Amino acid sequence: MPRSRLTVPVAFALVAGAFAAAPAAAQSIYGGVGTIGLTLGYAHAYSDRLGARAEFSLVPTVSRSFEQDGIDYSGEAKSSRFAALADWHPFSGVFRLTAGLSGGKTSGDFAGAPSTGTTITIGDSTVSVGPADRYDTRIEFPSAMPYVGLGWGHSPSKGWGMHADAGLLIGTPKVTGSLSPSLSAKIAATGRDPQAELDRELQTVRDTTAKVVGLPVLSLGLSYRW
Repeated sequence: MPRSRLTVPVAFALVAGAFAAAPAAAQSIYGGVGTIGLTLGYAHAYSDRLGARAEFSLVPTVSRSFEQDGIDYSGEAKSSRFAALADWHPFSGVFRLTAGLSGGKTSGDFAGAPSTGTTITIGDSTVSVGPADRYDTRIEFPSAMPYVGLGWGHSPSKGWGMHADAGLLIGTPKVTGSLSPSLSAKIAATGRDPQAELDRELQTVRDTTAKVVGLPVLSLGLSYRW
């Protein structure tokens, strides 16, 4: 089994083991909303300085669009992720530093169309397009992504409280794509290799996504501790 598929279950096992081994302390359930969608989680504070959390976040399918080199991309993006996190409260208060590992799926599927006119340029080939012609692109983040950040909340104090997080899920997205048979045939008719032209076009998107170092995390929510 690939290492990336083993890393997340091992991280969750370690957190679960820590929950079982730790003495009784403040526990909480929490929910929030932010850039990674809706979040539900469980937190266990071992002391006024150390705690651990396990959470699930979900972004329902949403529409997204962007423009790149004269091509309009439109489609849908979605995300569902689990995370095992460790919190350190250096001042024994609500401020904390957080690190952990997130596993799941964050991706977007987009169709490309000309920004203007009735022709589209794929790589170095410019051809006319019709309803059956498709240029599809998929952008997908790694399944396992480390997380680092800071936040407020999830302290050992009991009762209702608020929490906030600001951090980064670290990872560069992968870009793949395909041409419809009709569009591939039109490119071939110009004397060019459709796959080579597709690779050139995808590279322009990859050059942009290569600058992306991860997914920003900003969230705000409520918790109840007992």
